[in-house]
Amino acid sequence: MSVVTVSRQYGAGGLRVARSVAEAIGFRFVDREIVEEAARRLGVDPEVARGRDERTPALVEEVGLALASAAPGFGTGFGMPPVQELDDRTLAEAVRRVIESLAAAGGYVILGRGAQCALADRGDALHVSLVGTLEDRARRVAEWQHIDEHEASHRCRDIDAERAGYVKRYYGRDIRDPELYDVVVNTSRMSLGDAAAVAVATAGQRFGPA
Repeated sequence: MSVVTVSRQYGAGGLRVARSVAEAIGFRFVDREIVEEAARRLGVDPEVARGRDERTPALVEEVGLALASAAPGFGTGFGMPPVQELDDRTLAEAVRRVIESLAAAGGYVILGRGAQCALADRGDALHVSLVGTLEDRARRVAEWQHIDEHEASHRCRDIDAERAGYVKRYYGRDIRDPELYDVVVNTSRMSLGDAAAVAVATAGQRFGPA
């Protein structure tokens, strides 16, 4: 089986494009389910884990204390340490293991979570990156979230920094490195529909007909 990863700048259309690609090639789309499954395996509250999704301790409080207070007395899974000893790397490692499990099963489109790095050595993985100008992305975010473009611009910068920090901290890679990806699509230069079509066409070349 095969797997597709989609990395995205905030506002570049990652959610819409990844869902479209999954539907077109007959794969299952996964997003927040990844961190929720990681939390389940660790025996912690998924809400707490979601609050630290694709973030680093430099931007949020230490995850270990939050997880310990959110789930006292829970058991552990996957060979992890007791809840009281959990830290940010434990959660990130659990996320990585979930991603690897999905890749082993095949037939998934995985959005974010450093999957392009976790699966970098798999020949059956297609890695897609979606980028765009800050102005275009802020305009989309403002429209989608009903906020002004100034606030949207700050949101784009902040979330991009969080995601880049996550990939750097846990995988030692620059999320902007084009060598991480098989195809980089600029959604400032084409519609989200066309961007999805490019990814689908590339998947067809790599994996064969759906």
